[in-house]
Amino acid sequence: MGNPAAPAPHRFQVLDSLRGVAALIVAIQHLGAQGPVLGHRFFWLGSLWVDFFFVLSGFVIASAYGERLLTGYPPRRFLWLRAGRIWPVHLVVLLAYLGIELIVWVSGSAALTGRPAFAFTRSPGDFAVQLLLLQALVPTAIMTWSVQSWSISVEMLLYVLAALGWRRLGRGWWLASLGTALMAGWLMTRPEWIGGYHKLLRGLCGFGLGVVAWRAWTWLEPWARKSAGAAMSTAELGLSALLVWVILRAGFLPFTLGFDLLFAVLVLVFAPQRGMVSRVLLWRPFVWLGAVSYSLYMVHPLAESAAMSAMAWLAGGLGWQGLFVAGANANRPALSGALGLYADLGGLAALLVAVLAAGAMYALVERPLREWSRRIAPRIG
Repeated sequence: MGNPAAPAPHRFQVLDSLRGVAALIVAIQHLGAQGPVLGHRFFWLGSLWVDFFFVLSGFVIASAYGERLLTGYPPRRFLWLRAGRIWPVHLVVLLAYLGIELIVWVSGSAALTGRPAFAFTRSPGDFAVQLLLLQALVPTAIMTWSVQSWSISVEMLLYVLAALGWRRLGRGWWLASLGTALMAGWLMTRPEWIGGYHKLLRGLCGFGLGVVAWRAWTWLEPWARKSAGAAMSTAELGLSALLVWVILRAGFLPFTLGFDLLFAVLVLVFAPQRGMVSRVLLWRPFVWLGAVSYSLYMVHPLAESAAMSAMAWLAGGLGWQGLFVAGANANRPALSGALGLYADLGGLAALLVAVLAAGAMYALVERPLREWSRRIAPRIG
């Protein structure tokens, strides 16, 4: 048996910062901004970056736990720690949505939501499914309640598969991950076969390629660590430009094997943390954004809705109702595109509210409960 208490490998801080940038892009897309900057096509395709989360997760989990699971680290302890990482924030956000429904129900007014309490996408049965993070296996519950939590439901299932895979298949798990990723990527081109399990396949494809990227990194690391900083800067800038170009040129063709392969290469290029872009991503604001990225991803829909609704209410009180139009989200108004850059300023204000809410969620919920789960972990398994 190996040492279950062996420390995890070093932290890939630049990749953490990239996750923060990706979470910010997703938050901008969900804002539904109408201005020329925040409403740009690049941000409208922001949901692509959820697939980056899956790839990065596969890479980081393989790095931190792969060898340890191979040498005796208890799978139950691993799953406890992963649940302690993602479930508390999910619970708080889900309870916030429940609180909104209870207010509508008790007050007897549907003014907050434009519908009766616990109707349509807020049924009690779907709440129970989401509470247990089972919506990856119950697709009818995915686009309900805390919609963004679908990805962490998929993540939790991937953690279970990873724990079993490493224990049963050993180092051959990376080959199984590659095969699973390729199969999932191919199945996504056959929507008539997969029913409502498209999002689960996105996770299998991205996470599997992330595990493969980690295996590639174990071979490439000695060379990458010795490469000249100028060469790494060129690689980082070149790949970043290529990724932006592909996103803008390919149209809305996300959730495919091709994009996940690009994200896997992106992870490998930035893992050495030696290029010019990496140095920028190590600045304190980016490091902080990476730290709160999960909280930002989970809390931004609520925070942005509250901010935009407050601005619309204020504008209505001043007689400026024409500044707002119906947003992409039926429950969230958006600033009119006719305002130009002023619409971007309003969007930035709502985005700032989301970032501040994420910071509070991280400080009050995510970090303390994650530390608590780590203290309890030695008793598990």
